[in-house]
Amino acid sequence: MPRQPLSIGTWGLIRTHEITDANGRKAYRAITNFRDFNGKLVRVERRGKTKGAARSSLQSALSERAKMGKAGTWTPSHRFSEIADEWVREIEELVRDGSRSPGTVQSYKSVLEKHVRPALGELRLAEVTTARVDTFIRKVKTDTGVPTAKLCRSVTSGVMGLAVRSGPIAVNPVREIRRIERPRQKKLARSLTVEEVELWLQAVSENERAIRKDIPDLSIFMLGTGVRIGEALALTWSEVDLSVGMVEIEWTISRITGQGLVRRPTKSEAGERSLGLPQRVRDMLSRRFDAGVKLDWPVFPDSVGGFRDPTNTLRELRKVRAEVASLEWVKSHNFRKTLATILDDAGQSARQIADHLGHSRVSMTQDGYLGRKIRNPQVVEAMDAVFGKAVEGQPDSEKGGKGVG
Repeated sequence: MPRQPLSIGTWGLIRTHEITDANGRKAYRAITNFRDFNGKLVRVERRGKTKGAARSSLQSALSERAKMGKAGTWTPSHRFSEIADEWVREIEELVRDGSRSPGTVQSYKSVLEKHVRPALGELRLAEVTTARVDTFIRKVKTDTGVPTAKLCRSVTSGVMGLAVRSGPIAVNPVREIRRIERPRQKKLARSLTVEEVELWLQAVSENERAIRKDIPDLSIFMLGTGVRIGEALALTWSEVDLSVGMVEIEWTISRITGQGLVRRPTKSEAGERSLGLPQRVRDMLSRRFDAGVKLDWPVFPDSVGGFRDPTNTLRELRKVRAEVASLEWVKSHNFRKTLATILDDAGQSARQIADHLGHSRVSMTQDGYLGRKIRNPQVVEAMDAVFGKAVEGQPDSEKGGKGVG
């Protein structure tokens, strides 16, 4: 049976020979054949005072040669960690281009370092098989949970996808692993009823902590617009037009490790949208504006007038809801769900609701022929009806226009 040829970027058996150097002293030469990136065999050798020194010198030279090769060329003998580093650089470039969210990349890098690299990092690309990946993902699911397992699968697939594009492997082994089945679905976030909206707004308007942390006005804004908390906290007065009762949602804010608070464009084009304001929200914003602002100031600032940290704000929201009887379950996402339910009950189509909430999962026909980012007046009518029932006669927060202490 003919001998199998060496793979590109690999080498054969290393042989050592005793030689005499130029000064007549005993030395050793280590020799092997390296299959270069043009497919040709090249003899490579290194010398040393001992057999071990000669072999070590040759192995270092071969490893470096395999890494260098042609720019961007990888081989089956490269380690997973090496190409993972290159994949991270590609993702970071997409962030700079605006194609990926910094928060998403932060999650990828975190799961790469905590889970994927310890499990697969030292394997050669040829050794990253479907069976090994499947075993790894199953263990993560059991030990850590479904969300982390799915992130690990995405990261591993991304790295091995780069390996496929670069040539050393033909098929991404992650594609054939078993589906990550989620256990019985947790209860999804539900919307507040009209009575619960009334109860929540009444409770936070009378709660000292909530008033101090500007929760009443933030709750009214998020209930009335359905925006995400990062979008609400990224809003500046330059994006508010009280004369026509509209806001432009173009930015979101989040905390990125190593960078601090980052205000950046919304995750997708669908996230950029114009929203009409129910009268209650419009009145609240007018009161805050009349207190004295500048156009580049955040609408919901922190205690020194800067942008608020969404993580800190969510923590304060948790503390407040713990003090509101029967509404301990309320989260910021429930406000968003509430608006979606109200619009659905009001007869809005899925397309109209998706446009208002900034969702991007729509068909090509809907994207091409239905208006995007257009103010939807029925949203205002629907929320005015709810606010009229829920907050009629409720006092405004006296401190709502101030920053968070």
